[in-house]
Amino acid sequence: MKEYLNKLIHLGHHVGMDQSERARLVSINAFLVMSLFLTVAFVLVFVSMGSLSVLQALGYVPMLLLVLFLHSRFHFRAARILVSYGFMCMVLTLSILERRAGTEYLLIALGCCSVVVFNKLRNVVFSFLFAFLCYVAYQWYDSHEPFVPNPTVPYPIAQNSIMFLSGFIVLAQSLVFRWLIRDYAEKLAKANLDTQVINEELQATNEELTAFSENLDLMVRQKSAQLQAYIDAIDVSIYSTVSDLDGNFIKVNEQVLAISGYTQEELVGKHYNLLASGNHPEAFFDERRQVLMQGKTWRGEVEHKTKQGTLLWFDCIVIPIRDSNGVIRSFLTLGLSITERKLHDKLQEETITLLESIAFRASHGIRGPLARINGLSHLVIKNVVDQNEFELIAEKLIICSQELDEATSELVKYVYNHQELMMDNRQNNNAR
Repeated sequence: MKEYLNKLIHLGHHVGMDQSERARLVSINAFLVMSLFLTVAFVLVFVSMGSLSVLQALGYVPMLLLVLFLHSRFHFRAARILVSYGFMCMVLTLSILERRAGTEYLLIALGCCSVVVFNKLRNVVFSFLFAFLCYVAYQWYDSHEPFVPNPTVPYPIAQNSIMFLSGFIVLAQSLVFRWLIRDYAEKLAKANLDTQVINEELQATNEELTAFSENLDLMVRQKSAQLQAYIDAIDVSIYSTVSDLDGNFIKVNEQVLAISGYTQEELVGKHYNLLASGNHPEAFFDERRQVLMQGKTWRGEVEHKTKQGTLLWFDCIVIPIRDSNGVIRSFLTLGLSITERKLHDKLQEETITLLESIAFRASHGIRGPLARINGLSHLVIKNVVDQNEFELIAEKLIICSQELDEATSELVKYVYNHQELMMDNRQNNNAR
C-alpha cells in the first residue's frame, strides 16, 4: 500500500525535472490523493448519518483522477489549470447547491494553494483573484436567495469538518514551503562549499598561471634579446631585402643602402632591375623565379651595379615567404659580398695569363738564340772549325747576343707594363 501511494505521489516525475518542479508536482499529487481519501471518508461518514445530499461531493473524484492522468502523460500545464480553476468552479457549484455547509471555505484554501500550483507570480495572482471572486459570488447569492435548511445535513459538523480540511490544506502548503526552504538552504550551503573549493582551486591555478606567465615573460625577453642580436648581426654583416612577387622592393636594410649609394626612398617600391648589372642573361632570372615560385630556396652569385656604376658581386640566398594559408607573398634575399674574392680570382687569371705569355715569349725569343749559341760553342770546343771560320762564328755569336738582348728587353718591358696595368686595376677596385 505504501509503495502504491508513493508511486501516486511521484506520478509524472522524470529525470530531467528540476528540484522546484519536482516539489511542486509531488505537492499537487499529495493534495489530490489526500483530497480523494478525505472526500470518500466524508461521504461515507455523512451518508451513515443519513445525509444523502453529500453524495454530490463524489463529483470531485473524476476530476481528481483526470488531473492524475494528465500528470502521468506530462501535461502539467493543463493539470494545474484544472486543479486551480476547475476545482474552484466545482466548489462554487457545491457551495451554491449545499449552502452554509462550509464548502465555501474551500475556495479560500484553494486560492492559497495557488502559490504551490503555479510558479509564475502572475498566474498565482490570477488564481487567487478568481478564488476571491468565486467566494464573493457565493456570498452575493447566499444573501439574495432565501435559505431553506436541509434537515438531513448536520451543518455544525459539516462546517467544522470543512474548516478543518481548509486549515489542513493551508498547513500542508506551509509544510511544503518549509521543506522547500530547508532543501534550498541545504543546496545553497553545499553550493557555497563547492564554490569555496572551486575558488581555492582557481586561486591555486591562478598562482600557477602567474608563475608560468612570469617564466614565459622571462623566456620571451630572452628569446627576443637573442632574436634582436641575430637581427643586428644580420644588419651589420649581411645585405638583406624583401621584395614582392613582381620584384619590387618592400624593405631594404642599411647595408644595402650604404653599399648601393641609393636612399630608402629611391629603392622601396622600385624593381630590383635598378641594381642589375646587365651582365646576366634573361634565362638566369627566369630560372631563379621558376625555382622560387615552386617554394624552393635559390642560391647563386649575382653581379649588381651601384648608383655610381660600380660593379659588385654577391653570394645570394633567396627564400620564399608564405602567409598563414601557405601562399607565397614575398621573397627574402640575403647576400654576402664576394667582390674581393671575384677580384682575386680575376687577378689570378690575369697572372696566369701573364706567366703563360712570358713563357711563350721566352720560348720563341730567347731559346732560339741560346740554341744557336750553344751549337756554335760546341763546334769551337770540338775544334772542328778552321781558322778562317772563327770570324764568321764570332759574327753569329754577336747576332745571337743582340737577339737575346732585344728579347730580354722586350720581356722586361712587357712584364713591367702588365705589372702597372694590374696595379692600376687593383687600385681602381680598392677605390670602389
